[in-house]
Amino acid sequence: MKLSIRNLNIVRQADVTVNGLAVIAGENGTGKSTIGKTLFATLKAIAAARGNSSATRDNAIADLADPIFSRLFRLRLSDDGHKIESAFPASRSTFISEISSLTSADDVDRYFTPVLEAVTDTSLRHLLESDINALSSYIAMPADSGATIASALDSMLRSEFLSNISSGSAGYPEVSLTDPASDSSLSYTISHCEASITRHSAHSAFRDATYIESPLYLHLLDILGKVSGARIFGDPDSPASLLLPAHVADIVEKIELLRYTADMRAPRSPQLSSTLSQIAGGEFFYDSARHAIMFRQGDNDIVPLNVASGVKSLGLLQILLDNKIVAPDRPLIWDEPENHLHPSWQIRLAQFLVILAAQGIPVIVSTHSPYFIQGIRHFAVKLRAEQFVDFYLTEMDGTSSITQCVNDDLNRIFIKLAAPLNEIMDLSD
Repeated sequence: MKLSIRNLNIVRQADVTVNGLAVIAGENGTGKSTIGKTLFATLKAIAAARGNSSATRDNAIADLADPIFSRLFRLRLSDDGHKIESAFPASRSTFISEISSLTSADDVDRYFTPVLEAVTDTSLRHLLESDINALSSYIAMPADSGATIASALDSMLRSEFLSNISSGSAGYPEVSLTDPASDSSLSYTISHCEASITRHSAHSAFRDATYIESPLYLHLLDILGKVSGARIFGDPDSPASLLLPAHVADIVEKIELLRYTADMRAPRSPQLSSTLSQIAGGEFFYDSARHAIMFRQGDNDIVPLNVASGVKSLGLLQILLDNKIVAPDRPLIWDEPENHLHPSWQIRLAQFLVILAAQGIPVIVSTHSPYFIQGIRHFAVKLRAEQFVDFYLTEMDGTSSITQCVNDDLNRIFIKLAAPLNEIMDLSD
């Protein structure tokens, strides 16, 4: 898998190939996170277009159906409301549920014909027809079409970048994702936070993606879950929708769903889970009596709040792997995994990420920790997994950044990251 980005916010040029583990190093403010968020948004949009994310389709249909219901409900409350009472349900949720079951433009026409016949106000009828046409066009779009992907991209990019996407002097932002394994490709440009597909071929082998920003999600699940629910099920234009970007809502929902759908005592990747348990000194599981995720260390069950950050990082990985949320066709993107971790824990995490890459699970990490980078370098050699690991350096060039592969000169990374320490080593006046 290869991701290419041009002129997106601070990133002037980035070409990242993921053969297993891609390590993107650099100082803060150089666009490392932009690369990860762009990859996440692109993969999630592809998954949504393929129908692997039914929630995305349902949300889009709900967004389009909501103004139709509002117009009809106001009419229902007016003096002429009796004319339309039997044409549509009085409950918003029932109305949206019925609309979500429609699968073609003909279905939409059949559903709304009696509704429109009951509307006598010409201006209102025209507004309704416009809204219904937009809904019909979306429902009629075939899965995996360029239009479907573009629609999903618009939603994901707005969420990830809070509608703040700028272009460089060289032109509009351009993104390209190619996957030689499935002979698939997707390229698009972005203008005013709207994506335009310029190339789209075949079906990508990737079915989903997960973006981690912090292991603290584990003990903030209840709070984040409430905000996530407001974001996903409420008005997308409300203030609540801005509280969580898509990648946070995504992982919170995935973990929260496991409380009801999975037995975390029965890992689907037992070998990887066992390795993680040995490194972390215990394992996470779902306690049905407490209705909570717990960490088991020997005979003790500990709430995540009281577990070390390093253990939480490994525990979060365990949960994702055990339930195949992270898998060969579901890449993991981790923004600065060294955060909150002592150097010894950074090295443990580095070891396991190399193991994942060697087993065919795509992982992309951004980092500014020399401990973490050297840990990956060390275990790549020790485990004979060098062919699965690539190193990149993101550097500023004027007012924008360039990301380059530095496999042949890793010293460039260490020199860059050591510069601040070198500046304060001299204690003389």
